[in-house]
Amino acid sequence: MKLVTTLAASAAIALTATAPSMARDLTIVGFGGGYQDSARETLFKGYQDATGTTVVDDVYNGEMAKIYGMVETGNVTYDAIMVEAPELVRGCEDGVFAKIDYSVIDRAKFIDGATTECGVGGTGWGAALFYDKTAHPDGPDTIADFWDTEKFPGKRAMRTGPKMTLEAALMADGVSKDEVYDVLSTDEGVDRAFAKLDEIKDDLIWWKSGAQPLQLVGSGEVDYAFAYTGRVINANAEGGNYALEWDTLLYSIDYWAVVEGSPNKEEAMKLIDFITNADELRKQAAIWPISPANKEVNEDPAIQEANPGMVLNHSDEGLFISTEFWIEHGDELEARFTAWAAQ
Repeated sequence: MKLVTTLAASAAIALTATAPSMARDLTIVGFGGGYQDSARETLFKGYQDATGTTVVDDVYNGEMAKIYGMVETGNVTYDAIMVEAPELVRGCEDGVFAKIDYSVIDRAKFIDGATTECGVGGTGWGAALFYDKTAHPDGPDTIADFWDTEKFPGKRAMRTGPKMTLEAALMADGVSKDEVYDVLSTDEGVDRAFAKLDEIKDDLIWWKSGAQPLQLVGSGEVDYAFAYTGRVINANAEGGNYALEWDTLLYSIDYWAVVEGSPNKEEAMKLIDFITNADELRKQAAIWPISPANKEVNEDPAIQEANPGMVLNHSDEGLFISTEFWIEHGDELEARFTAWAAQ
């Protein structure tokens, strides 16, 4: 979901208010899409209205080199930022993210496992197989089907990179969810995953931005794709006719962090505390199918019923992406994937 874009006037919540003196506007960065649109309308605007602090938001694709560069040069232009779990842990170890101030942020409000040294849980997210039911009334409904180009001919699309891709390849090859990371932790398992990817390489289109798979399928350029579930749910709410196969779900939790060296560090901590509060998240849940890491909201039966697309409601159907695995093996698999994709 994630190419860096210029701060847009439409993305800046710049209401006239008397704000505390800061080096620059408080800047929060996420992965874009409907989730961030809903967060801007409710969470970010809510903080601005409550405090008088101007909040602007920007979008990135998760590329950590930009964040590392800011910290190394001392030119930090991001304050609060949403990051995936493995990148959070590595960035914390490398001093790229500040330690969370739990005297400001209430640790007790989060679900188990959603508080770390340098980040707190923002939202659950997932990607799953989808396709246009009008074009394909009897489309694939398993990962193995996604790989079956004889039964289901046509172009496929997946998120570029090894994370999620290698797990899907092994499951397509018959590895059970419970055994995926045991197998992928071996050289033979990695070879097996890439061999499986070879089978559909000529039919694959890779995407980076979360908007792309909907565009690719919507235009007919691609027949079947993995996409962020929230995007598909929102597209259906706007009149789309997309099948979303929850049994193919791969999911995780994204975290809020503060970039080390931010001139607005204290204010960024306050912002994160505010936007992870139950009352604010209920407002967001009214307009977007979030899966918040706030315990009270996540376990609220009314919100679960109103948002059947909450990723954490489908955890039994999907594979949780292992943070530990990708911390240990991410660099080597990124390098191998890049070399494989270039061949």
